Amino acid sequence: MNEKIDNFTDWVGLTKQIFKSDGITVGTADIVKATGVPVSQLRYWVEQGYVRTVPEPNQRSRKFSYRAVFRVRAIKYFLDSGYTLAYATKQVSYFNRIDRQLEQVIFDKMTDANVNADGDMEISLGEINDGADILMLVVTDRGAKFWTIPK
Repeated sequence: MNEKIDNFTDWVGLTKQIFKSDGITVGTADIVKATGVPVSQLRYWVEQGYVRTVPEPNQRSRKFSYRAVFRVRAIKYFLDSGYTLAYATKQVSYFNRIDRQLEQVIFDKMTDANVNADGDMEISLGEINDGADILMLVVTDRGAKFWTIPK
C-alpha cells in the first residue's frame, strides 16, 4: 500500500471538505452540457422557480450551484420516464430533502474514518444504544455493511 495513504489519518476532515458544495458554480453552457437539457427548457424552469440560479451582482450570465446540476438531472430523469413537470419537481424536492438529511448524517455523525488492511473505508458513525455501542460502516467495492462495536 502507498506510504502516503498509510500515514494519512484525517479522512473525516477530507470527506467533509470534499462534500462541501458551497461556492461551486457552473455556467449555463456547463449545466446544459452536463444534463442534456436544452437552454430554452432550462430558462423556463428557472423562470418558473423549479431551478434557482446563484445571485451574483453585476453578472450578465446565469450561474448555477453544484446542487442545481443534480436537480436538473433529476427533473430530466422523471420527464424522460414519462412524468409531468409538476410531478417531477415535487419528487425532486422530496429527494433533495432526503439528500440533505443524508448529508447531515455524514457531517454530524461521522466521528472517525480510516482505511482498513483491505483498502476499504471504515467509518464510525458515533454512539448508539445509549452510548453502549459505536455504529460502524464499511464501504467496499461490493457494497456497504453496518455493524456495532462495544464502546
